[in-house]
Amino acid sequence: MKQTSFAVLVIPSLNPDEKLISLVKGSLEYFSDVIIINDGSKKDCDAIYKRIKTEYSGIHYLVHDENKGKGVAIKTAIEYFLSTNLNKEYAGIITADSDGQHELTDIIAMDKQLGAHGDKSLIIGYRDLDSNNMPVRSKFGNKTTAFLFRSLYGINLKDTQSGLRAFSKDILNWLLTIKGERFEYEMNTLIKSKNADFEIYEHPITTKYEQNHKSNFRSLRDSARVVGVLLSGILSFIIAGIIAGIVDIGVFALFNYAILPSVISLALNLLISTVVARIFSSIVNFIFNRFVTFGGKRISKRSIIKYYTLWFVQLSLSYVTVLIFTTLFGGGEIIIKLVVDLALALASYQIQLKWVFKKKEVSYAK
Repeated sequence: MKQTSFAVLVIPSLNPDEKLISLVKGSLEYFSDVIIINDGSKKDCDAIYKRIKTEYSGIHYLVHDENKGKGVAIKTAIEYFLSTNLNKEYAGIITADSDGQHELTDIIAMDKQLGAHGDKSLIIGYRDLDSNNMPVRSKFGNKTTAFLFRSLYGINLKDTQSGLRAFSKDILNWLLTIKGERFEYEMNTLIKSKNADFEIYEHPITTKYEQNHKSNFRSLRDSARVVGVLLSGILSFIIAGIIAGIVDIGVFALFNYAILPSVISLALNLLISTVVARIFSSIVNFIFNRFVTFGGKRISKRSIIKYYTLWFVQLSLSYVTVLIFTTLFGGGEIIIKLVVDLALALASYQIQLKWVFKKKEVSYAK
C-alpha cells in the first residue's frame, strides 16, 4: 500500500532518457503526486513524456515551449503547487534531478526529514565529497564551491551543489523572489537564505556517479554563472568598504595635512587623524553592512557592541602598524595605511560574518 508523503516530488527535466521513466515509476510507489517540468526538451523526447503521462497516474505535467533553465523550471513548479489543491494537501516540495543521480531511498528520506522538521525548513541532501565514487573534477569543483561559500557567507554547508532539496511550503513564496534562471538559482537560494526566516538542515545521501553520465550542466557557461552569483554576494561588502575607505582616507588626509598643526608629534598626529577618520568611516560602514550586505532589518544593541569592539581592535592595529612602518620608512603614511587597511578589511569581513552579524546555523541530520 502506498504511503502518504509529506511533499510533492518536483522533477525539472531537459532532454531526458529512460532513467526519467524509472525514476517516476519508483517514486510513484511512495509519492502520490509528482510534478514534471519539460523545460523545452527536444522533440525526440516526446515519446518519453507521453509514456509517463499515459501510463502513470498522479503526474502533473508542465511544459516550457523553450529551454528556460532549471531555476525557472523550479519556479514554474512552485507557482503550480501554490495555485492548486496540492498546497492544501502537502507540507512542501522536494526537488530531484531527472538523470537518475538520486537514489529513491534518499528521496524518500528527504520527505521524512521534511515531515520531522516541519515549517520554515530547507533541507539539503549532502553527498560525501571525499567518496571514491565522485569523479576528480566534480570533487574538486564541489569542494571549491563549498569552501568559497563558507568563506564568503559564513554558512558551513557540506554540499552547495546538491539538487536534492526539500522545502516547506511556507517558504515557497520566498523562493519565487530569488533571482536566477539556470543552475545559479540554486546557489542564489543558499546565499539569500542567510538572512531569511527559516532553518537549514542537511541530510546525508548516496554519492552516485555513473560512467558516461550525461548532464545538462554546461561546464564552462553554467560554472561561470554559479561563480558569478557566488562572488556577486560579496559585492555589496566591497562597495561598503570602498565608500567607507574613501571617507576614511579623505578625513585622515584632511586632519593629517590641513587641520592638525604640524608642530605636534608624528605619533599624536597619526593617532588623532586615524581615530577621527575611523569614526566617520565606521558609521558609514556599519549602516551599509547592517542593512545591505548582511540584510538586517533593524539595528540591535548587540550588533553595535560587537561591531565597535571589532572597530576598536581594527583601529588600534591600523594605528600601531602604520606608525611602525612610517617610522621605519621615514614617511609614506598614506600608501602604508592603504595597504594595512586592505589587509584588515579582509579579516574584518570574516569576523563580521561569523560574529558581528552572525544569524544562521545549519543543523545536520543524524
